[in-house]
Amino acid sequence: MNRGFVGPLFDGCVWPRVESLDHGPFPCPDVSGTDGVFDDPRTLLHVTPGFDPARPFAVIAFFHGWCATLSQRIGGSRYHVVETYRLIEQVDAACINAVVIAPQFARDADTDLVGMPGHPGNLAQPGGFARWLHEAGARIAARLGTDARVLHQAPVLLMSFSGGYRAAASALTLGGVGDRLIGFIGLDTIYGETDAFAAWFSAQHRHAFLAAVYTGGRQHEHASAGPTQALMRTLSAMRLPGVRVRESLSRRLVPGVASFVPVGDPSLHLDLVAAGWPRFDQPVRRLLRRVPVLTRRSGET
Repeated sequence: MNRGFVGPLFDGCVWPRVESLDHGPFPCPDVSGTDGVFDDPRTLLHVTPGFDPARPFAVIAFFHGWCATLSQRIGGSRYHVVETYRLIEQVDAACINAVVIAPQFARDADTDLVGMPGHPGNLAQPGGFARWLHEAGARIAARLGTDARVLHQAPVLLMSFSGGYRAAASALTLGGVGDRLIGFIGLDTIYGETDAFAAWFSAQHRHAFLAAVYTGGRQHEHASAGPTQALMRTLSAMRLPGVRVRESLSRRLVPGVASFVPVGDPSLHLDLVAAGWPRFDQPVRRLLRRVPVLTRRSGET
């Protein structure tokens, strides 16, 4: 394991790459764990093939789950955002004009090492998400030789998998990004913080969507079905004007849509980001293709 590696992940390619940032989730005061799991300051940075900052684009922020590391290149024994989740491969295959950033949370850790592997670290502080986005955007702009203000103003889509939900809830409600957020996609991730997700969507539904894929049902207490279904019932009961709450995946993920997608067996969980669910492979690619604002940014009509 090489904790000090920064730079391109693949020989001969500028992207994707990892960089150490000052405003990432960790290190964070008063948060520590065995084997330095909360000491890694690195963030994954990527721009899609043919990326053009002169055209409209979006920033996709991805929060990983427990036991994960950004890439095999920087270590970790179990799951990797690039190689295991196939995140970059799927975003590139979506053929959109976009920037991808993903922070390192607890490094290769579960509850055998620390009490809360999904600790949001500095992202739990007011404005923490905005500060991280700002620094990551500045690094990408410097690498591209473009004006950083373009990245600082771009719309943001937040995606979270599994144990990334605490950080996602903090980013949505305390992050300081406001109207830049165009939506939240949760991949078997809403294990709690339902009040925070409901508060965010009720406040921002006029210009943002929510899509939550979940495994399990009443017979699977460990799955995310319980909290996710509770959120669906809460949003339905709010009767927000113009909001459509659906227990299926909407064909178009647009402002005011809250899609809750049951996919069944919790055994799908570990491979959900990479493999998807029956009749829905490459889920990141296919979900992004359902966001009209992203496909329009790719130059399509």
